[in-house]
Amino acid sequence: MGTPISFGRRLVVHVSILSLILLGTSWMWADFSSFPALEAWSMILGYLSFILIGFTLLIGPLQSLFPASWMIVSLSIRRAIGIWAGLTGLLHVILVFVIFENEPRLMIIHENRSEKADGWLGLFFVASSDPTMWPSPNWTLTGVANYLGLFAFFILLALWLTSSARAEKWLSGSSWKRLHLANPWLFVIVLFHGLIYIQSIKGEPHTFSDILVFAAMIWMIRSIAFIRRAFFRKR
Repeated sequence: MGTPISFGRRLVVHVSILSLILLGTSWMWADFSSFPALEAWSMILGYLSFILIGFTLLIGPLQSLFPASWMIVSLSIRRAIGIWAGLTGLLHVILVFVIFENEPRLMIIHENRSEKADGWLGLFFVASSDPTMWPSPNWTLTGVANYLGLFAFFILLALWLTSSARAEKWLSGSSWKRLHLANPWLFVIVLFHGLIYIQSIKGEPHTFSDILVFAAMIWMIRSIAFIRRAFFRKR
């Protein structure tokens, strides 16, 4: 497969990705400028993580269009994008917990009335009117979105912590590959998490099309690459 790329080239890849993240943040900030700073950062980081996860799904299909000698470079780029997807996703979750535990708190729309989540546990549980009773699971639409987000976070965290070559060697190639095959499912879970939140968060500046168009592009490119690969294998 060739020799691994040098530290200098990996550094260039990471700096390039960070530069694109900063450019994306600057471009999106105008849409979120009406929100308090922490809320704006949490949503922007969530969008960026979703976009980066999507791009990790494109590296493999696009690799088939380039010479085999580029395999090491493309894998290094995919790993770097995955690392930044994990970092932005982790920061998104941390900020959401901070926001719901302290002020400001996001306003949730449910059953035609606004409710404030009571602390970060309010993301997942509904307090009982009887103080002696345990809280019940939050099965509202927004609560389901929170459970999806939490599930996606654990998947993303597992992928992020095993994104290094050392982790791949420690897990052995087959186990590592099976774990990272969860990446497309992660994308789908985050997609539904984002779609529900766009519907349920008051003042969300983006629409369904902003996410669905990007998701459709990802799956269209992957489908074309799969059909192309299957066609050439059959020939």
